Amino acid sequence: MKNQWVRAGLFLLFLFVASKLVSPHPVDPWGLFRPQKILFMFFALSALQVMGEVLSLWVGPKAGIVMTGFLGGLLSSTATTVTLAKESHEADGSQTLRMAALQSAILAMLIQAAVLISAGGLEAFQLVGVHFVILGLITATLIALLWRRKSHPHPAMAGANEILDVKSSLKLTVFIVLILAASKLVQEWAGGQGLMLLTFVISLFEVHGSLISTAQLLAAGKIDGPQYERLVETSLLASYVSKFALIAVISNVGFRKRALMTLVPAMLFLILHLLGWLHLS
Repeated sequence: MKNQWVRAGLFLLFLFVASKLVSPHPVDPWGLFRPQKILFMFFALSALQVMGEVLSLWVGPKAGIVMTGFLGGLLSSTATTVTLAKESHEADGSQTLRMAALQSAILAMLIQAAVLISAGGLEAFQLVGVHFVILGLITATLIALLWRRKSHPHPAMAGANEILDVKSSLKLTVFIVLILAASKLVQEWAGGQGLMLLTFVISLFEVHGSLISTAQLLAAGKIDGPQYERLVETSLLASYVSKFALIAVISNVGFRKRALMTLVPAMLFLILHLLGWLHLS
């Protein structure tokens, strides 16, 4: 077991260093495949496995998976969603705790997004801060409700016998990269059909980058406050839609139905506000 920990640690260190050394620029003429992004996704998925084992041993299986979901959300909420959806096919572990981990990853994503927006300027955060508060409260409530439900202990995200399954991480990396490439193609096809559509497509898998660029548009005076608010809502909605689609495609039937229902409250809030049927002021 000790040798497994050493090998896993060295492999993660190698992936992290390699992701910093390789080119961030695309290697194909269409700009679909970026070595740095691919290696970092591989690192994030592998780190999730090892992180799950560490936290399971440190705080126990139940708290371990929820904490792994949160820390995984800081790395990549998309990678965390894919991992949890794939694990839902396993006989061992609690589907309820996996749903709590999914919501924890979303909470981490929201906190990170709020921090990035506030770092870009107080005006930008004041316009959308209440959105993050409401979404955070919805997410935290769901985590609490799922936590209180009786559930069987979850072993660890990577399984009880293997700390790091490199082949599994590699397969998931390829899957996510192909989806990102497809998203990029849609973005190119959309062209100038509208800032809202482009924001939605970009945010399917790049929500933080989209939020930063939108805040820059506001700071430069290219868009006004109401436009900025709608674009932020569109970005957040797209992030939820991508998770919704990934769970619908990858997870097993039992997990799918319940997990998708936990995404509905936040998505409904964003849709109603975007349509003007819900007012915050």
